[in-house]
Amino acid sequence: MNRLESLMVPNFMKADKKTEEYLDESKHIGLVQSHTYIHEDPFELENGRLETFSLAYETYGILDEDGSNALLVCHALTGDHHAAGIRKDPKTGDLERKPGWWNHVIGPGKAIDTNKFYVVCSNCLGACQGSTGPASLKPGQEKEWYGMDFPEFTIHDMVHAQKKLLDHLGVRKLFAVVGGSMGGMQTLQWIVDYPSFVERGLVIAATPRHSAQTIAFNEVGRQAIRGDEAWNQGDYGVDKGPFHGLGVARMMAHITYLSDLGMEEKFRQTPDCKQNEDLTKVVNGYLEYQAQKFIDRFDANTYLKLTSALDRFDLFGKHGLDDTLKDVSSKVLVIAFSSDWLYTPSENQWVVESLQRLGKEASYLEMPDTHGHDSFLKGSDDFDRAVRVFFSGMDKKEEEEQNLGRFRQVSSRYEVKKEADFKVIDDWVSSGQRVLDLGCGRGMLLEYLRDSKQVQGLGVDFDRSKAISCIARGVSVYQQDIRHALANLPDDSFDWVIFSRMVEELPEPGAVILEALRVGRRVAVSFVNHAYWRNRLNFLGRGKRVQNEVYPDRWEKSGLRNHFSIEEFEQFCADSQVDGNAFAIGRKVFHQGDWVKHCSFMPNLRAGLAIYELIKD
Repeated sequence: MNRLESLMVPNFMKADKKTEEYLDESKHIGLVQSHTYIHEDPFELENGRLETFSLAYETYGILDEDGSNALLVCHALTGDHHAAGIRKDPKTGDLERKPGWWNHVIGPGKAIDTNKFYVVCSNCLGACQGSTGPASLKPGQEKEWYGMDFPEFTIHDMVHAQKKLLDHLGVRKLFAVVGGSMGGMQTLQWIVDYPSFVERGLVIAATPRHSAQTIAFNEVGRQAIRGDEAWNQGDYGVDKGPFHGLGVARMMAHITYLSDLGMEEKFRQTPDCKQNEDLTKVVNGYLEYQAQKFIDRFDANTYLKLTSALDRFDLFGKHGLDDTLKDVSSKVLVIAFSSDWLYTPSENQWVVESLQRLGKEASYLEMPDTHGHDSFLKGSDDFDRAVRVFFSGMDKKEEEEQNLGRFRQVSSRYEVKKEADFKVIDDWVSSGQRVLDLGCGRGMLLEYLRDSKQVQGLGVDFDRSKAISCIARGVSVYQQDIRHALANLPDDSFDWVIFSRMVEELPEPGAVILEALRVGRRVAVSFVNHAYWRNRLNFLGRGKRVQNEVYPDRWEKSGLRNHFSIEEFEQFCADSQVDGNAFAIGRKVFHQGDWVKHCSFMPNLRAGLAIYELIKD
């Protein structure tokens, strides 16, 4: 029992239509029950010791006989173990108003499919929703709470306690760990502390360390609590507490979970909000409502201890992030949100870039959501799909796009053309080599090279939908600008860097090719030869550019196109070598206009496709 349980009066109701829908086990988890794991032996913390501890938890789905289909969900700062389904009040038997906080993600046929996975979600150590923390009674005591006497704990301690729970449940290996915000930080700690135990890690809207600004926001909240007279150095009674200070702390934190655009959309567009006076009332009322809800379910000392644990979390350590992550063996996906200014996309990218420098399987996606940091709680079609394919592989949508996609509807000739350079590059790449595919599209080339030659591949593409398709294929992908991606990779970190018919879509393509030669020992460049005789004839006879199955769009609808010829490319190579860039042209292959037959005579006139190998001296 904890202090909060004594204080709170649950707000329950009997099943209404919405609740009855959540009870439909064909669509949702249905009715769930919380459990408590009690660890009766002494438990060593990084900064102290507990004689015993308990964790409240819920499970969904069935554990396989070999105990390997388990998926651990880690909650955020103010979350709890009730992630999905509907619960009953053990006293009244009435049902809660709302399902678990991730009910739209967890369930039969959902992104985290409980028909496949045994899902575990625990209230973390140090929290106040049934697990041992500052709001808990001291062992052997009936009236004395831990309060601020509870030892300082860390994210590592949370993870270590969760491992004890999983051992108790018979989990022999985790298929995956997933979490957002503080849950994402726990996920990072999991793949660091137990690299051989965790097959996959999904890190959402997290950071490897708090920024100075984030620490500052947390400290303002803590000062509000400590400045409340009712706090009494943490020694407040069951029915008392620094409620005003805790409410202010919640207001401050909640603002950081939102975004400016999201708040404007949420409040400014309400019918009654026609001027700033109205907006003030709406915003103030909303924050007061959030504060009151929080006071009713959370403990002030717990908030102090948890935020302190977050502020001290630092995977950079004394020797840098690369050193901390060097032993990670899990396959990792990091998802950030463009409007998140608490744990920014760049902070999420630190993790991916470090893992990629180390040669690990790591992918990055960025979602264009307006909800700020809380976006991972809201969900979207792209977000749900990304989670689904990361855990379960190619989904129905991807299969449809693969088998019935637009490129197959254009012409069979395009089928030949889209793979023409793939076959040449396949001949050049040797088994087991590391390959970086810039502008990788849906990852088909890397998928083929992985399956046929066991290459270690990384794709880069700015298109989010294509990046998700890569993940569905099991291909590591960095959804980012190509120049940004190259800048964060070390020298000679890949055997091959591939530009498959996308150089002409880049600004300053020459500079990008030279940067690729820093990162890769060899670079393959394929491009459409715009000096091909049919292109010349088209301009001469019709006075306009070619429009065909390769470039179906009209000029005003097309993307960036730096059209160039074979002769111009070879001139670039010659000029670059004169300027001191140490590389040479190795193999080169030219295809005629059908992109099938080889062309050896007058390629600048007769070839439709050119493929070059550039070798760093």
